Amino acid sequence: MVPVNESHVTQPALAEATPPRSEAGSRSSGGTAGRITAIVIGALVVLLSLALLGAGGTALWADRTQRDGGYVTSDVHEFSTSGSALATVSTELGSAGVGWLYAPGLLDRVRIRVTTASAGPPLFVGIGRSTDVDRYLAGVNHTVITEFWGDKTEAVGGGAPRSTPGTQDFWVASASGAGTQTLNWDPTDGSWTVVVMNAEGRPGIAVGADLGARMPALVWIALGVLTAGAVLLVGGGLLIAGAFRGRRASRASTT
Repeated sequence: MVPVNESHVTQPALAEATPPRSEAGSRSSGGTAGRITAIVIGALVVLLSLALLGAGGTALWADRTQRDGGYVTSDVHEFSTSGSALATVSTELGSAGVGWLYAPGLLDRVRIRVTTASAGPPLFVGIGRSTDVDRYLAGVNHTVITEFWGDKTEAVGGGAPRSTPGTQDFWVASASGAGTQTLNWDPTDGSWTVVVMNAEGRPGIAVGADLGARMPALVWIALGVLTAGAVLLVGGGLLIAGAFRGRRASRASTT
């Protein structure tokens, strides 16, 4: 009698007993991945829409409530230096990228108001091309305002200025005298720096300053951003809702 090898008998039987992967299961897996992708994309779109709605709402609020004499105006920020000048970092108007936000066509007119923190010598406030200002302040002890909104500054060592600011001819707009000084300027493209000094060039300055701009297009920009945010919010919500509807439909078809 020939012995029977059980492995030759059971292995084909096991192979035949293993069912092939169903097409329904494959479709279910693909549908689940698609729904997860839709939910993730929808959530990102909703987050972007909320950012746009916040920005548009802030711009509309500023246009409606923060105008002073027709200018959208910042809060007063205080700066001081033991040196001879306060100077802003170079501001690019009309540059590529986000520079369009500061384009002269949008700003229309700029106002800078500076008030001494206490009684002192007459002030000088001027704005000039950054290259000219850098040349004038080279070797001068002064403080650079690196971030106006955050009141951040950086000290630059040096000595006294070689001449008083009022004797320079590169200022495109300036104001000087006792008390609050208001500088009005019609902006143009380029790199610009604002400088605050004692009119006599003496060291030691402590001032409060605010910025204002006439922005006639601000309300339309705000409405445009709000509209874009609302459209994205609806689109993101529809993506998420569609994914959950597809999930319920898939569950119903399998029961």
